[in-house]
Amino acid sequence: MSMTRFTAVILILGMLTGCATSSRGWPSFAKRDVEARQARANRKKLKEPSKLDLAYAKWQEQLGNMTEARERYQRVLHDEPQSIEALLGLARMDQLAGRMSEAEQGFRKALKNSPNNPLVLDALGQFYAAQEKWPQAIDILKQGLQTAPNDDVIRFHLAVVTAKSGDLVTAKPLFVNSIGEAEAEYNLGLILHDQGKLDLAEQHFFQAVVKKPTLEQAQYWLSEIRIEKETKNVLAGTNSRPRPDMQALSGAFPSTTNLQPSAIVEHRLSPNDMLGIQQTAAQQRSPNPATRASVAGAVPANAPTVPRPASIFNPTPGGLTPQQLEQLSNQR
Repeated sequence: MSMTRFTAVILILGMLTGCATSSRGWPSFAKRDVEARQARANRKKLKEPSKLDLAYAKWQEQLGNMTEARERYQRVLHDEPQSIEALLGLARMDQLAGRMSEAEQGFRKALKNSPNNPLVLDALGQFYAAQEKWPQAIDILKQGLQTAPNDDVIRFHLAVVTAKSGDLVTAKPLFVNSIGEAEAEYNLGLILHDQGKLDLAEQHFFQAVVKKPTLEQAQYWLSEIRIEKETKNVLAGTNSRPRPDMQALSGAFPSTTNLQPSAIVEHRLSPNDMLGIQQTAAQQRSPNPATRASVAGAVPANAPTVPRPASIFNPTPGGLTPQQLEQLSNQR
């Protein structure tokens, strides 16, 4: 072999060695293989690893770490291909990413695997509601309520989509049976307010206050609507009176004088809220009426309209112990 060819071979071998070697001299592919084998070994030591992965996935989803949540849901499906909660979790990930076709396929796959599962029917109904596809949402949620006639969460969701579709007459008894009379009026008022129907909304908020004077949210929105109507009249030139302040309008309800919008727990359902409901409603169902919301009681405690911050309400995924969390972290 000539000196030139020998030199070329040495250079090529040096390049290949450099490409496959880390700064510490470890071949990068070998290091990754060692880490993967270590992760698999750690996972085998866990008791019910799929259950832990599912709890961790839900926790990451609540925190907004969708990439990590998706990976964990996929890991659960790898071990348990028929896992309904993992299928729903991945469908929610697709929905959040705007992949509506894939999301619908995921929800439908879960429904095919478990056609009479109220959790699946509720999730699919909320998926259609988030897109304001009211007929489909109503149909699916009715099926869910038929399979679980005592589920106040599904009944409340059905009341919301029915009211938003314009059928207040049918929606009202659904609200009443799931959350109570005053809270039903309050939620109807919120929906009508969102639709710009201030006069009708004012009537329902007023009825809510009459039925339950301590319902501060209804008191607040009743005052807000009066301010909005006065403002519109002033802008339209039909009323020369100055714009009333909040305290003056709240005089009839002393307990609301110091209320601010940020202090109000609004139990409304908008398309942006629907995904949060799907993430948490199934985990927080309770047949005990005593567990209903203590603040205003506008919705069942097991039907939150906004995802709860995990750091406050659920500091560890699924109630995992620190040791279990450490085991989960070792797999990453």
